[in-house]
Amino acid sequence: MALSEAVVTGKSSPPVSKTTQILRTAGLLFLEHGYGATSMDAVARTAGVSKATLYAHFTSKADLFSAIVGAECARAVPMVTCQGLGGLPVAEGLFRIGRTLLDLLLSPQALGVYRVVIAESPRFPELGRAFYRAGPSRTLDALAAYLDDVHRRGELSVPDPMVAAELFWGMVRSHAHLRCLLLVDDSPDSAHRDGHVRTVVTVFMRGFAVSGSPGPQDGGAWSGPVSSP
Repeated sequence: MALSEAVVTGKSSPPVSKTTQILRTAGLLFLEHGYGATSMDAVARTAGVSKATLYAHFTSKADLFSAIVGAECARAVPMVTCQGLGGLPVAEGLFRIGRTLLDLLLSPQALGVYRVVIAESPRFPELGRAFYRAGPSRTLDALAAYLDDVHRRGELSVPDPMVAAELFWGMVRSHAHLRCLLLVDDSPDSAHRDGHVRTVVTVFMRGFAVSGSPGPQDGGAWSGPVSSP
């Protein structure tokens, strides 16, 4: 959920489109006041647009929230595709995907959105559905497409790419995400994130190795890239 410096501080910035103006303002209001306490009237008033303009862009509050989540995820989802990764060894491709996912999940913006969704979904089920469609579902689809391509190339044995994608996502997220959500721990630094993702890649490749093929399943942990992609 990208909140520009201009929105937060009031500093001048280049003109932006009405859609961007609405998304930035609504994002700030949702994080500050919660989903239930933020009305479309408040969004229109704070963004400096008419209600007619607001509803011309977004048909409901759930639609608006979904667009905010989608805009943030759109920055990361292209990284979780076969584009630019097809020529890399599968271990390195998975590492890059894992680091992208982990950085996204542990970003302050994403953690803030998760907290809003968890707090408000029991009263507003449409919020949870909108969040899942715009965020996790899109990312899982992209990851499953990459794993299907890896399977077709014979680099791993992934007969059900979506199941494998969910397993990979779960291992990458781990309890670090939960601890950060609950403010139990600070977000892990880059070195710890690298180490965690390398371990995930090693375990994943062992679990989905093609029978008889050489690789991490025959030895120690994969010692791939040690810096963020």
